[in-house]
Amino acid sequence: MQEKASSKLTAKLMGLVVAAGVWIITTSIPSASAKGGAAAASVNVREEFDLATPGTAVAVAWSADGSALAAASDFGGVLTVWDRNGHLINQFKRIGGGPTLGGSIAFVAGSSQLVFPPPENTDSSMAFAVWDVKTGEIIRTESGPQLGDERVLNRAQHFMASPDEGLLAVATTGGRGNPQFKKNLIVYDTHSWQVLQTTKVLPGISSLCVFANGRLLGVGSILGGRISVIDMSTGAAVSELQAYEESKYGSVSLGAIAGSPAGDLIMAGVSSGLLHGDFRGTPEQRAWDEAMSSTDAVRIFRTKDGMRLATFSAAKGPIRQAMWDPKGHFVAFVDNQRGLFLWAPWIGPDYKKIDLPSKTLSLAISPHGDHIAVTTDRGVRVYSLH
Repeated sequence: MQEKASSKLTAKLMGLVVAAGVWIITTSIPSASAKGGAAAASVNVREEFDLATPGTAVAVAWSADGSALAAASDFGGVLTVWDRNGHLINQFKRIGGGPTLGGSIAFVAGSSQLVFPPPENTDSSMAFAVWDVKTGEIIRTESGPQLGDERVLNRAQHFMASPDEGLLAVATTGGRGNPQFKKNLIVYDTHSWQVLQTTKVLPGISSLCVFANGRLLGVGSILGGRISVIDMSTGAAVSELQAYEESKYGSVSLGAIAGSPAGDLIMAGVSSGLLHGDFRGTPEQRAWDEAMSSTDAVRIFRTKDGMRLATFSAAKGPIRQAMWDPKGHFVAFVDNQRGLFLWAPWIGPDYKKIDLPSKTLSLAISPHGDHIAVTTDRGVRVYSLH
């Protein structure tokens, strides 16, 4: 484990405060998330245990009551569920259906049911299947936003349940490049499995988060560096944020997005970039690409007006996944260099870095905020937070 802190503030120019090498804060952050918080560097992170899975773990999630933890591994071919102490509850196979690397898995109905993309031999309209945790059997499947169309326009790629598991938001890989594309975002009531709303988000969706205690949905664009904030129940647009400006050198995909429990802040992380051919190989384009994958790979914004409030410069992209502490004390994210970061720039310039045993694709914070789980190449590592 490694803990790092920023240097002292080194510049105050035109209202810009810079902490060298770590973060940039463009204004004071009068955030509801800050109330009662403590600096992220002061959080005590302790390794608790490792949970083995067949193959590399690719997604992890806690149940809403914190009693169970689930992971998908072997490219999504195996689903494993443990209790909060790491004791195995069940492990079952998902036969076929293609690899699932979106970093998503979700509980519904407490800790008794598990949502994941469907196996093979299901209709092309199916978005996901619901497994009974106790028996390992599929108890239902649900259609995606374009019933009757091809699988890519319906299958769940990114999905997340609300904190009480009453709502489930699902994004597909459908986008502007497909002539049949109409909708790529759908929200279900998990009690009745009624569809509450379907939405088109252009040019396509590369990340998704449910935040503001289940009231809001944040969606990161596959190109263009944009964040759409949507009302979870109605589908009404709340705000549009230009997280990363379009550049003549290229365009970025937002592979990680996380919103605060209060709904006032949202974090975006760059997962990849598309380089424009007109400037290919130039020093300027290389510099832009390097900034997008390192010193400028993580930003925090104010939800209501899109103002950028802070930039984290100590991570190395792609940024894989992010999640806000349910108490609002910090945002956690993982990078491409085996780093798990806890960051709270509204409290102070320090941050916590935990060196992981391998690269990771997914993380999950327990609903009580006392544990964090990350996927590894051998399973799941669980840390306690104090």
